[in-house]
Amino acid sequence: MTMKCIAMKPCLPVSLWLAMKPRMTVLIISALLFGSVTRAGAQRHAHDSRGYFDYGDPMMTSVIQSADGKTADVRVNTASAMFSFQRAKNSPRGAYFAIRDVTIEVSEDGSTQPLMTRTRLDTIFVATFELSTAKDDWHALSENINLPTLDTGKQYSLRIEVRDGIDRLVMRPVVTPLRRTVCSLKADSCGIAFGDIMLIDSLKDGMAYMGGRGNTYMFSRDVIGAITFKLTDSLTTNPNVDVRVRQITNLFDPADTGDRGLKALSSSDLNTGMEFAFQRADHILSYTLAPTSDKSTWTAIFTVPGATFEQGKYVFFVRVKAGSFERTQKNEFQIIWQNQPLTLGDPIAAIQPMQHILSPDEYSTMNSGSRQEMFKKLFAYWRTKDPTPGTAYNERMAAFYARVDYADFNFANTHLLDGVMTDRGKVYLLYGPPTKTDRSFLPGESPVETWTYTNNVKRVFRFESHSHGEYKLTDVKTLATTN
Repeated sequence: MTMKCIAMKPCLPVSLWLAMKPRMTVLIISALLFGSVTRAGAQRHAHDSRGYFDYGDPMMTSVIQSADGKTADVRVNTASAMFSFQRAKNSPRGAYFAIRDVTIEVSEDGSTQPLMTRTRLDTIFVATFELSTAKDDWHALSENINLPTLDTGKQYSLRIEVRDGIDRLVMRPVVTPLRRTVCSLKADSCGIAFGDIMLIDSLKDGMAYMGGRGNTYMFSRDVIGAITFKLTDSLTTNPNVDVRVRQITNLFDPADTGDRGLKALSSSDLNTGMEFAFQRADHILSYTLAPTSDKSTWTAIFTVPGATFEQGKYVFFVRVKAGSFERTQKNEFQIIWQNQPLTLGDPIAAIQPMQHILSPDEYSTMNSGSRQEMFKKLFAYWRTKDPTPGTAYNERMAAFYARVDYADFNFANTHLLDGVMTDRGKVYLLYGPPTKTDRSFLPGESPVETWTYTNNVKRVFRFESHSHGEYKLTDVKTLATTN
């Protein structure tokens, strides 16, 4: 989204602005405390113009290689909006269907011909037409493939391509480097062979549920992960396993990186003769921890306290010690804020609406310096308002910028491209969605919109449409408080 930065004074009539100003500080805190955007509110506004903006990648992929390097679990998750749906006739699975055509290729780097090709054609269904265009309705699949023998002296890649099977449109292909097999357990050359680390959305009763959204994980929550490894037959002692996490990039504070924790796993975290087996796929992938015939196989499950992890790139290290052998496996992951308000992606756009809640001097200070300096000041301010300072997720900031996004996309006009800078945008930002909205379109008169707040705000705002389609605030009334 492109945001225009417009230096503005309040567009309210002076008398109304002065009448509102004494209570604004109290009301903005109250509104953000008690009127935060809830799931019900999000559903109520689900069909506004925000739906036309892209909030993220519509296709996510990940590749998890086995400990012996001979197989790979290829995971693909695609949003409905990627495909052209048609009406399904008498199908119990849904009213609309689309064809998903997936091609998986393994190639030696520099070669024009793939070493192997696997295709997967499947049909995805949705219940309603609205879901057929949704960016947040997901369809996951898992394909386990046997890999060709990989020469340790060469480089290999796995390529995933998804097509719309009806319109034949090709989505952006994803290329993932493959890990070559470098450990020969039979020859005792290394003693320990690793699979890839995988992150798990939730784990319950031996069942692991994964969104299949690539190597990404939601921030401000504990991170659950697992890794499968094998030990050479000569090892008779139980292994010692620890997990280390290091942040290598920080989205908002590049200087704040480094180690984020080291955790030694207990015997209860280690499962001998067990590995995760695929069960089913719909919008998520389900795996169960099941016995395997290979008793040298171990699966370690770990939980890392991640509530304070900021957005950025992380490396997870799993180190295994067994007998005289010690090896470490590492994988990179992104910790992200899924569905982050768009305005927070640009410090200029994020700071602009704060002139509604800051003094002129505070706003001038906030709105100066480099982009990174502005970001740091912005997040430092919101940290002072965070109701849960022990986590990276700031509920009050999230509620504020969810309102900014809504106002920008719904109240913009030909005069003000940033809807949050209009009168309706300001009121929405400060007080949230009204309890009731009334509209009047009488012949010969300007359109009028009235917002009534029967909650703690106890006010009625009247807006009248003028030129450029802009609604100006013309009256504010305070509702009588009943005892």
